[in-house]
Amino acid sequence: MDRIEELTTEASERGIDVQEREIPVPGLSAAYIKTETGEHIVIRQDGTQAERACWLAEELGHHYTGSDRRLHYTAVDDWRAEAKARKWAHDRLLSPDAIRTAARNTDDIYEIAFTLNVSVEFLRESIDWYMARGLWSPETQEEAEADEKPTF
Repeated sequence: MDRIEELTTEASERGIDVQEREIPVPGLSAAYIKTETGEHIVIRQDGTQAERACWLAEELGHHYTGSDRRLHYTAVDDWRAEAKARKWAHDRLLSPDAIRTAARNTDDIYEIAFTLNVSVEFLRESIDWYMARGLWSPETQEEAEADEKPTF
């Protein structure tokens, strides 16, 4: 089961309808909408599989963090809600250990993102998020790599 199927199944189990379709709003990749008829996630169908997985995870994050229908960011609380959902998505799709494991044999961010099946932008944001929380630093990456090397 790929990541999109996994997230779609998770959403369905929570009663959230997920649809991939063309979104006519420029710059909008996905939306989580909670209405009286139910909860819905719409993601653009023209992104890569990695991008669509990241968008779907973020919109599912809106469900879990309680922030809905933020299509116009006019107040600080709107931006906070977006950030909470995005951070939830980072924690859901990646972990510092997963990033370290993918980075063992390369320092090419594009190759690491490909291995983790996320967009490069999402990977960079994840690393920034983990650094802000003290869970990632260049030193922790070097220590993890040193732990892997045998000592004689």
